[in-house]
Formats: sequence, C-alpha cells, structure tokens
Amino acid sequence: MSLIMAHRGARDIWAENSLLGFRETVKHDFDGIEFDLHLTDAGELVVIHDATLERTTNGTGPVRALTPESRKALRLKGPDGTLIDEGVPSFEEALAVLASGRADLYVELKADQDGNTDPRMIGMAADILRRHGLEGRSVMHAFDMNVVRRIRDEAPGFRRLISVNRDWADRQGGLEAFLNEVRDLVDVIGIHHELFAAEFDLIEAMGLRSRCSVWTINDPLLMRDWIGRAPGYLVSDNPVLLRRVMAESVLA
Repeated sequence: MSLIMAHRGARDIWAENSLLGFRETVKHDFDGIEFDLHLTDAGELVVIHDATLERTTNGTGPVRALTPESRKALRLKGPDGTLIDEGVPSFEEALAVLASGRADLYVELKADQDGNTDPRMIGMAADILRRHGLEGRSVMHAFDMNVVRRIRDEAPGFRRLISVNRDWADRQGGLEAFLNEVRDLVDVIGIHHELFAAEFDLIEAMGLRSRCSVWTINDPLLMRDWIGRAPGYLVSDNPVLLRRVMAESVLA
C-alpha cells in the first residue's frame, strides 16, 4: 500500500506551510510531510510556497524582502481565507516542531520571483537539517534538474526527489527521456497525477512505480483510483481524508 504524504502541511485542513499544520500532521503520524523553502535577502530560510506573499498571507511583495521581524508580524491565511494568529515560520521554527515526529521531511527549494533558485539554499538547508539530527529523515527536492544535481554534489548524504508534470516533461523531450535522465539521480520521482495516469504503462514497464510519488490526490474518487494503482507515495492536501478512504478500501 502507498505511503501518505501531507502536501504543504495538509493545506486543505490547516493554513498552508504553518506551524499549526505541522503540529497537527505530526499528531496524525503521516509517513511524509512536504513543505517549501525560500531564502530572504536577510539570509534567513523561511517556509512558504510562493515567491510573493499575497496568496497565503495578509502581506504583499516578494518573500525575499522579509526580515525576521516582518515575517513574524504577518498573518497566514487558513484554507477558508481566514487569518490565523501565526506568521511565516522560519525553517528552524518548522523543524523544532517536525523533529518530534517520525515522518520523512520533503523539503522543496523554491525559485524566487525571477525564476532563480539561490544555490546557497542547498548548503544552508543541509546544515540546519543536520544540526537538528534530521539528515536521515529528509529528502531535498526541486523541479529544476540542475538544482537537484547540485543537491547530489553538495549534500550527498541526503535523499533527493525531482518533480515533473506534463509541460515540464515535454520540455525535457518527453516523459521517457526525462525518467531515463533522472532515475539514477534521485530516490523519488514526483509525478502529477494526470501525467502519471496517461503514462502508467510506461512507468510500470520501467520498474519505477514504487519509486514515484503522485501529486496531488485530493478528491475521494481520485483517491480510490490511486489507492488501487499503489505508487510509492500518495501526496495530498487532505491526508486525513486520504487515510480514511484508504482504510475503507482495505475493509471493502
């Protein structure tokens, strides 16, 4: 049976990439928790998905302009848009919560507003994870193959994941060419569910199904379908519902 990964700290249930979400996902004891990192101009790694603040906070402007003081003064938006009494967490703050669980941590290194991923993030993130004793539980990942190669070269003790959707696969010459390129580079291949469904036979023939995570599985009907396909990981914004559906499928 597939393992369950809470996407962005289970953002359909709790505020995206929030300490609240991380505390709750740890309580639920999911197999993996995924979240996102940006590097600010102040030299701090912060946990947020977008390169700008508008969608997930009450702030505006680029994430890289945040200071420790300004990020704490912000308020995160919950799934219904209501503000919660919590600012953008730092990487250190997030790990202080996540270290208490057993889940593997899937740490995505994000690009800034200009589409560039600061290479300093790799060493900084690796050092912080090691300091928290989390190297063995952590998987560093990105969409950009060059970033993943740098993770391999600069932080070889960490597992690696690369993500792909149809558009990105087509830019790499098709999914088969992409998979052949990355199969020895990464431990896990994160594939969007529409691309995975369309290319299921190819992935199966290449012997990669168990090494794949499928994102993002949020609808109950979609959950039932993918539980039957059994990739390595099912990634969901609502892992609580996914676990319930998975339990029901076992009893059926």
